Amino acid sequence: QSQEYRALKRYWKLIQQDSRKLNDKRFYRPTFRAHLTNKEILEKLLSYSQELREHYELYQLLLFHFQEKNSDHFFDLIEETSSSVHPIFQTAFRTFLKDKDKIINALELPYSNAKLEATNNLIKVIKRNAFGFRNFENFKKRILMAVNIKKEKTKLVLSRI
Repeated sequence: QSQEYRALKRYWKLIQQDSRKLNDKRFYRPTFRAHLTNKEILEKLLSYSQELREHYELYQLLLFHFQEKNSDHFFDLIEETSSSVHPIFQTAFRTFLKDKDKIINALELPYSNAKLEATNNLIKVIKRNAFGFRNFENFKKRILMAVNIKKEKTKLVLSRI
């Protein structure tokens, strides 16, 4: 139960975040008994191990190239460093290289299935909240209302006033 272990166990998510999006607000951190920003905490975590720092910098560089949709630099970096990194990284790198053409397509083409996935998620939420509709037509109408799809235009009915 060393100080390093407790700090890494509590703040491991900071290592996974994009370093450009870290918060600059100071808060009291009981683990360190000081008021620190997330950047300062990350610097303390990386000071515990040189290997951790090198892998963190590699991860941030890969994340940057991926977000900038620069597939050439992304895969060049993977190929250059795949033999000298931790075996867990090597496994991930092999997977990236195996699916290289798919990743390049995802980075370069403007197509995405995000809207479809969002709609599927919405339908699952409706289904879970409903605990089973008695009538399938009611379930279908509820989905169409939520997704804002108009099935057919209704005919205007003039009423007598």
